[in-house]
Amino acid sequence: MKTACRFPGALERIIPTSGTAGKPDLPFSNIGVGRARRAVCYNRAAMALEAGSLLFYLRIGFGVVALILAGRLLATAAAYRSWRTYVFFGLTIVAFALNLFFRLGLAGDLSGSLLPSLNDLGFVIGVVGVLVETVASDRRRLRDMRRLMDQWRHASSLAAARLSELEALTAVTRELTASLNLAHVLQLVVDRARDFGDADGVAIAIRDPETGVLMDTGVRAGASERLRNLPPPRDHSLTRSVFRSGEAAFIPEAQRHPLFVDGAYPDLHAIASLPLKIEGEVLGVMSVGYNRLYAFDDAAVRLLQALADAAALAVHNAEQHERLRRQAVTDELTGLANRRRFLESLRAEVARARRYGHPLSLLMVDLDRLKQINDENGHAAGDAMLRGVAACLRAAVRVTDLAVRLGGDEFAVLMPETGREAGLAVAERIRASVEAFRASVDGRSISSTVSIGLISRDAGHLQDLPSLIHKADDALYKSKTLGRNRITVWDWPASTSAAIDSPANSG
Repeated sequence: MKTACRFPGALERIIPTSGTAGKPDLPFSNIGVGRARRAVCYNRAAMALEAGSLLFYLRIGFGVVALILAGRLLATAAAYRSWRTYVFFGLTIVAFALNLFFRLGLAGDLSGSLLPSLNDLGFVIGVVGVLVETVASDRRRLRDMRRLMDQWRHASSLAAARLSELEALTAVTRELTASLNLAHVLQLVVDRARDFGDADGVAIAIRDPETGVLMDTGVRAGASERLRNLPPPRDHSLTRSVFRSGEAAFIPEAQRHPLFVDGAYPDLHAIASLPLKIEGEVLGVMSVGYNRLYAFDDAAVRLLQALADAAALAVHNAEQHERLRRQAVTDELTGLANRRRFLESLRAEVARARRYGHPLSLLMVDLDRLKQINDENGHAAGDAMLRGVAACLRAAVRVTDLAVRLGGDEFAVLMPETGREAGLAVAERIRASVEAFRASVDGRSISSTVSIGLISRDAGHLQDLPSLIHKADDALYKSKTLGRNRITVWDWPASTSAAIDSPANSG
């Protein structure tokens, strides 16, 4: 009697059957042999099931990993995935689903076709493709990260360089603005420009605040004596062109430039000329020269421009300070020194005369009949005469003398290291010059004269300032009482005044 041995699924493929009703080929007439055979069959079937389950779970594991990697790829930026990512992802999904269908027996008659083998091939291609795309994506991401790191290092080096520039410019600006002496500021500018610009020579020209004309300051900084003694800017020079336009010029090959082809500056091979501007107003021009070819890159241009801006601010501050200082010691109408400067200078000159044993002379000058001129011709005529007297004083005095308007119609002249005779000569030049002066106001010719008092002292006879001024005023008053247009000398030690007539009064 044969015993049927049915095995589900994989077991039937291990122990083949023949005949009808799925009976096994081996006869099991002997019960012991049948049991042994059945045990072998079951063992083999269990092993086959275990191997199939392991393979299935491996497929499931690889599929899940591939899907996770594919999902990570799809979640990354578009720059790190390609169309192949979507293809492999879809292929893996389809193959993974079909594996489940086949495993659960839902595929029906398709399980015996080529579809499972093709599905396995598609599954392998999808998983491997996802892995390859993941590696490629990670490489692209790593490459971009390296590029970003390089850019970060470059940006860091630029930031460090800019920080160094800013620190240096801050120090220079602090140094420039610490001084209000224009000459000192200009020398600082050219020295720092030569250091910062790695230049061989630097010169600076500034605008005359009164005339608005560009003037050469003579301030230079150079690597050699020749560069420190460059000639002033020519009429059609780059410096004057920059001053007129207000735009900086950078010439890396100066000898080929039309302004320098004449060979006037054979050692100049590159030059930068920068305006010193404050609120659009050009205060001067800084020229930075090189005796070699020089490429003005962005860093060099930026640094020179920043230095020019700092220099412009320093020059502006120094000029404003000088203007205020002059206003504080200058008479507004005539431009002569005022009473404040007169007293300061007189105090200093008296002390110096006593220290070194030098004589000192003082003139007190008064414009005659100023009130009459104002009454008859108006105050414009009086102002014109006062300005005329100031011009006569400037023309008559020496460089070492100080001409002063004390106020109203009163003037003074301080003459250091000047004795009586030299003082008289200056006083006579002033008197004669004013007598010959004519002011024209509204078509009328206005004239007048001056009365002068002179006191001259040796070092041993110098008194205090009030006494010295009082004696000169006494001499001036005597000139007035004696008829004006004359000079009176207050003599020492007789305490008398001796009047000296003008040629017009002596006749």
